[in-house]
Amino acid sequence: MTTTNDKKIQCAHCLSEVNRNQAIQERIDGHDVWFCCHGCAGAYKILQSEGLSRFYIKREGEWEAGAVSAARVSEDLFFDTIKETETGYEVDIALSGVRCAACIWLIETYISKAEGVEYVRLNYATHKARIRWTKGKITLGEIIDRITSIGYCPLPISSSSTETIYENEKKDYFYRFSIAAFFTMQLMIYTVALYAGYFQGITAGLKDFFEYTAWALCTPVMFYSGWPFIKSSFQAIRRGHTTMDTLIFLGSFTAYVYSIFALFMDKEIYFDTTANIIALILLGRYIEAGAKVRTSNAVSKLLTYQPTQVRLIENYQPEKPYESVMVHVKQVRSGNFLEVLPGDSVPADGIIVSGGTEINEAMLTGEANPKYKTAGDKVFAGTININGSIIVQVEQVGATTTLSKIVQAVEDAQSSKASIQNVADKVVEWFVPFILAVAAATFIGWYIYTGQILASVMTAVAVLVVACPCALGLATPLAILIATSKITRLGAVAKSGDIIERYSKADVFLFDKTGTITQGALKIEDIIAEDKTRLHALAASLERNSSHLIAKAITSAYQDDFLAVSDFSEIPGKGVTGVVDGQSVMVGTKVFLTESGVTLPQMPDTGHTVACVAVEGKYAGMIALSDSIKESAADVLKYLSGKGIKAVIITGDNRSAAEKLVEKLGIKGLEFVSDVTPFQKADIVKHYQKDNKICVMVGDGINDAPALTTADVGVAIGQGTDIAIESSDIVLMRDELGLLTTLHQTSVKTLRVIKENLFWAFSYNIIMVPLAMAGMIHPVTSAALMSISSLLVVFNSLRIGK
Repeated sequence: MTTTNDKKIQCAHCLSEVNRNQAIQERIDGHDVWFCCHGCAGAYKILQSEGLSRFYIKREGEWEAGAVSAARVSEDLFFDTIKETETGYEVDIALSGVRCAACIWLIETYISKAEGVEYVRLNYATHKARIRWTKGKITLGEIIDRITSIGYCPLPISSSSTETIYENEKKDYFYRFSIAAFFTMQLMIYTVALYAGYFQGITAGLKDFFEYTAWALCTPVMFYSGWPFIKSSFQAIRRGHTTMDTLIFLGSFTAYVYSIFALFMDKEIYFDTTANIIALILLGRYIEAGAKVRTSNAVSKLLTYQPTQVRLIENYQPEKPYESVMVHVKQVRSGNFLEVLPGDSVPADGIIVSGGTEINEAMLTGEANPKYKTAGDKVFAGTININGSIIVQVEQVGATTTLSKIVQAVEDAQSSKASIQNVADKVVEWFVPFILAVAAATFIGWYIYTGQILASVMTAVAVLVVACPCALGLATPLAILIATSKITRLGAVAKSGDIIERYSKADVFLFDKTGTITQGALKIEDIIAEDKTRLHALAASLERNSSHLIAKAITSAYQDDFLAVSDFSEIPGKGVTGVVDGQSVMVGTKVFLTESGVTLPQMPDTGHTVACVAVEGKYAGMIALSDSIKESAADVLKYLSGKGIKAVIITGDNRSAAEKLVEKLGIKGLEFVSDVTPFQKADIVKHYQKDNKICVMVGDGINDAPALTTADVGVAIGQGTDIAIESSDIVLMRDELGLLTTLHQTSVKTLRVIKENLFWAFSYNIIMVPLAMAGMIHPVTSAALMSISSLLVVFNSLRIGK
């Protein structure tokens, strides 16, 4: 044991520094030994009894001090990852607490000593261990207990991948394109040789060898690499319609079948056409899938913030010792108590009941600065505990957490359709059958005109491939995907794709005043009295006993020592009375003081909230308060004014107070509606929706719920409250009005990009189809042009994310 000073000593097991009066003292082999916790004491005793004390010699120089994990771990966590072997079972686990090579030696040696353990190997680089044991001789639970007893925490390695559908799609396209590219390159060697033989002469035997080899090389490209197009086409036909893939399949398969017949009829083969069409289109699809992966990661990564294993505290009682056990997050229920250590993710929505810490909520709000939270504060699943241990009582788990609702809302938005997409959908619905008819007519026309079946087939194939409306199909959904991902990164959630379109076309923005335009917290504007300092001291000393908003504003602005107060009394909705520094003081509304017999002077209506003060039954002065305006409010209103969009403030204050607010904001053309109750706000929205005006309502998501639902687009400002997510179309996860400007700019840009994509897609087909019908485009060239067309839409859509 190393003593660092008189007050601090080092733990004999983990070398962590601990205060001497808090250390656990044990008498071992006639010597006093100190430990930082019971976990370290238990691990030390086991190592001594098992003859493994060499661990302390082996670890020198590499060891990083740190207490062992005290949590118990349930074997239920590992059931999904256990594999059966010939003699028993095998499991891969991850171990936390591994600090050096000595840890590897200790774990492998101690676990292998247990009867029934066949194999133990721990990888130092990954901290992953593989353990194999004999059935009937030892259980997984006993192995886990041995690992935790020496201070290491085993965790399951999830077998489920965090890859999104888009990532799987990208991987599949990569494999298929790789095969297609490899065989196509080999195929082109023989094709070039056949072309050379056509001009320079070639023996019949060599020609047959090259052609059959070309057939063999083309076949895996057609049926493996081209399988997605084959499968999609037949599924569509079974449902009685056609798709974009139908054109690709028919074009490539027609060239493939024709080449087989040509092979036996001693005609020119076109296996290279089939292989090149599939390879080029797969390359385009692979790049498209990559673009989708990059833009969808902002959403898919949200779920990875939520841990799968949590520390559950059974029978938790405040101020009493407790022990946590590691369980799967699916076992957690509302009302459970969880221990969240520094560096851990919060596993569920809940309330802190013990401890304090800084919480990083960037994944929810987009705000990088952490927030300090303590007992009574709410925490959300997926947020990160930075520097303190806390105990959380669970309120929401699984699909009911704020994180899950946000992910679901964004996924719904990305899979939904904007109304402008209906244009593309209607076109694609009739476009494919139309192109099939055009290709058939092209074949017939060319055959009648030339009498050459080869030229007729190749021209028809070129029409099928060049006309594939992939760009048309990508034009809207990819842009919506990128836009929703961008605004999610910024700290906002849009619940459907068509919201972005409606928001970009908004004619009127309606703002709730309190909590939206203003901070929702009063501050002192002026004190009107002969002795302002004395009046503030009397009022603040008396009001400190009240929890009213006015009381808090008066008290928080007072910087000196409070005066003595006795006989305090509060009359709800009116004011407070008491004896302050030996004087009878009354603070409250004008009506309250008048009813109490105090004569008030004539007071002008300034638009402020007023707290009148009487001392010894006589009017002494008043304190004027107002709600402070948010810093970004004026900038947002100026932006809307500059865009020609009407902005209206809805407030329950009187007309004078509303005029005062508008005057402070100084925005030209800003309108207001005063004396409005929460129940009337929805009617105000309906009024502004006349003449097909698109209205956006911005509120706090609680008392504004009816208005948010009535508006064409409801925007709730609040940290993911249930009512905000349920009643609004867009949720701003942090209290930042400036996001409204960014959202409008993004939505306008998105709509512009969609229109550009559609214009290009339509123009491309209008130009290319006639050229293909005229025989001016080779099938391979048509495949390249079709892929380039789709990629132009992809790259244009990616501009939204910048």
